[in-house]
Amino acid sequence: MSLKIPKKQGENAIRVLAKLKLLNRNLAPRTAGDMLHVPLSRAPQPEERKQLDRALGKQNLSHESFPSRLQALGSLEKVLEQQLPSSIVQLVSKSFDVIGDIAIIELSPTAEPFEKNIAEALMKVHKNVKAVYSKAGPITDNQRLRPLHHVLGVNRTETIHKELGCRFKIDISKAFFSPRLSAEHERVAEQVRPGECVVDMFAGVGPFSILIAKRLNEVRIQSIDANPEAVKLLEENAKMNKVQDRIKVWTGDARAVVKNNLLGVATRVIMNHPSRAREFLEPACETLMHDGGIVHYYTFADGSDSESKARQELSASADNSGWKIEKTIAIHKVRGVAPMKWQIAVDAKLTPA
Repeated sequence: MSLKIPKKQGENAIRVLAKLKLLNRNLAPRTAGDMLHVPLSRAPQPEERKQLDRALGKQNLSHESFPSRLQALGSLEKVLEQQLPSSIVQLVSKSFDVIGDIAIIELSPTAEPFEKNIAEALMKVHKNVKAVYSKAGPITDNQRLRPLHHVLGVNRTETIHKELGCRFKIDISKAFFSPRLSAEHERVAEQVRPGECVVDMFAGVGPFSILIAKRLNEVRIQSIDANPEAVKLLEENAKMNKVQDRIKVWTGDARAVVKNNLLGVATRVIMNHPSRAREFLEPACETLMHDGGIVHYYTFADGSDSESKARQELSASADNSGWKIEKTIAIHKVRGVAPMKWQIAVDAKLTPA
């Protein structure tokens, strides 16, 4: 979530947001014409909205994607320019993930020999980063793990990450987590209403499940993951955030868990496994209540018609399962993953055909 204000109010807005503990310091504000979008750590409470109105006048709240503060920092480049040839500095990826106090970098093959210099510069500029790892291969499909290589700093993979008022224990070597999905976690959580039963089919360490449970007392969440290590962390995180009474955790393949335990129970299903979601659409439909429900479907699609392709994929998969899209609620690009290729989210109401 972000606050949209005129640029001339930026300094005052950041000061007020920081005082209210609403400023997300892990993300960098961005400009759009004469306006400034400032990232928030959570949605303001009604009294906080009144304080913002008094200090800044009426403002707009919206969902925006923001770069990490590590993504495009001139100060980092300046440090690197003192150590590396300019041709190498230009090749260094400006895309960094920060999870708790651990930074994960992705380097081109040409820049890899200089990874220690890059990590040193990063830790010099960003004092909160205690360890730097580099990506050493692609994410595996089954348990969504990526091989990592320790570059610099403390040699540990566990950390505590704060997001949207929740705390998550994460082991980057044992479970999938992406801080770039923070806005998506909030966007989905805001749609859930009291009394719902949500099935989170690929729950990981719990960023969707725990945020929903944190926001609503009257909600039941069925959280599934095939990775036993992720499930252990999810259970710890549910207790850490005091929402364990609202979350039931299941270990195993979502297809088997649904078939054996969760038929016809859900008002809403979250399917955040973009590389394989279509394989799980049938059990997603089966876990919905018999008159249907909402599916948050994630996939990868490319080209100028990527959003249309994503909807077509969901429609075809639903049709093959004996269901149909009754209503498309929203489609949007979540993030770029390659040139002209995106992770796409489709929110739709599905009903039996």
